[in-house]
Amino acid sequence: MNWGTKIFLSLAVFMFCIVAAGFYMVTHDSDSLEEDDYYEQGLNYDQAYEKKQNVLTMKEMPTVEIRKDTLYIHFVSKINKGKLLFRKPSDNKLDRELPFQTMDKLLMLPISTFDKGMWNLYIDWRSAGKDFLFEEHILF
Repeated sequence: MNWGTKIFLSLAVFMFCIVAAGFYMVTHDSDSLEEDDYYEQGLNYDQAYEKKQNVLTMKEMPTVEIRKDTLYIHFVSKINKGKLLFRKPSDNKLDRELPFQTMDKLLMLPISTFDKGMWNLYIDWRSAGKDFLFEEHILF
């Protein structure tokens, strides 16, 4: 086999790899956006920003703590109603939204059914006529 044939075969293999990679990317099209509804969230950004500011200005920042297989959220106010959003950055199929209501300052949630790893926790709640939004990165 002479050098011309080797160059031709090398280019053919290289082109085949490029075409195969392109075909794979087109057929396995999965945009890895963290949020599916990012457009709606962009439109509602002012409301979310105001909720986050309420947490800071009214000093309503909850504390999040994990002991064994239970998540503890300590609120400043007694009466709170809202939802917990658990988002798994590595797999959005595991995301969960849980409503909650407290009559005291402590919310306890068993987390033994959650997959281990990094989670983004969003606490969106209403207390004393004000809306709040708090986010925390937690590791189970």
